[in-house]
Amino acid sequence: MKRKITIAFFLILFNSILNAQDIHFSQYYASPMTVNPAYTGMFNGTYRVGANYRNQWASVTVPYKTFAGYADIGLLHRPFNKYFIGTGFSMVNDVAGDGNLSVTKLTGNGSFHYALDGAKKYFLSVGLQASYIQKKVDWNKLYFHSQWSDIDFNQGLPNLESGYSPSFHYFDFQLGALYSFIANNIIGGYASVSLSHALRPVDSFYGDDFKLGGRPQISAGLNVNATKALTLYPSFYYQNQKNASEFLVGAMASFKVAPDEDESNKFYFGTYIRLKDAWYPVAGYEFSNIRILLNYDINYSELQPASRGRGALELSIQYIGNFGKPPKGIIDMPCPRF
Repeated sequence: MKRKITIAFFLILFNSILNAQDIHFSQYYASPMTVNPAYTGMFNGTYRVGANYRNQWASVTVPYKTFAGYADIGLLHRPFNKYFIGTGFSMVNDVAGDGNLSVTKLTGNGSFHYALDGAKKYFLSVGLQASYIQKKVDWNKLYFHSQWSDIDFNQGLPNLESGYSPSFHYFDFQLGALYSFIANNIIGGYASVSLSHALRPVDSFYGDDFKLGGRPQISAGLNVNATKALTLYPSFYYQNQKNASEFLVGAMASFKVAPDEDESNKFYFGTYIRLKDAWYPVAGYEFSNIRILLNYDINYSELQPASRGRGALELSIQYIGNFGKPPKGIIDMPCPRF
């Protein structure tokens, strides 16, 4: 009986993923292109490249693996300009569950950033993301109720399903706005709002008119230079889609090994919580504008008896470079450094 309940649980879980699966990372502060297109080009440098990797639920079922790569650049940084623009692109690939449900997302981003003051310490930014998305699933690896043989599933039996397609694709759009500031040498911060699936695209393997719900996302954070060596980064992130929601909150700190030197050489450490799901410690290191962060989600939700607390492993790496001198007055979003 327990086996039947477990199987039924994962069938229900996979069905919900099959109908609407949105990619997310615990390190929202290290995944700018999936959070808000207004972050494009908004960093303390000329160009930025990065990657994210997430491996989830390996202890419970077939692990869900997500990879993202991105690159963006800031343009028109000139001394007397009160504005500049950003452009970039990203690629995301996600593979989930027994049926190898895969999502491939290719995006192009554009943004406009306007300084609200002459010193360029207060910025208002807007952004647009256009995406091409393809979804595929291997139906031969799935289990259906018609294949239950009173003892186990027999995939040799017909699944009695019809009208489905092994893949489909569509275009999607995301809008975003961002307010960022550097109040003084001690405090800076940001507030972000975006809307994914702005035009509610059709998302179905059965060719019906099932539409994705709009997904608003809100986040905000501060960076506080407590000392020359120690900086604190409290932040939160919230998103909602139809009847599902996610709220993450926590803080990170960086410790500069040589605070009197210009070259970055920092250790990162912190902890965050995803309400009703998991908490996760984060650690990392930065040297020569390369930052690596690693976290592990420790699950405490209703899935905890099956997962035994083992949720997800996540890794991010980011590099910020410059053509000449870096632009002044730009806060590095969403994990700022001065």
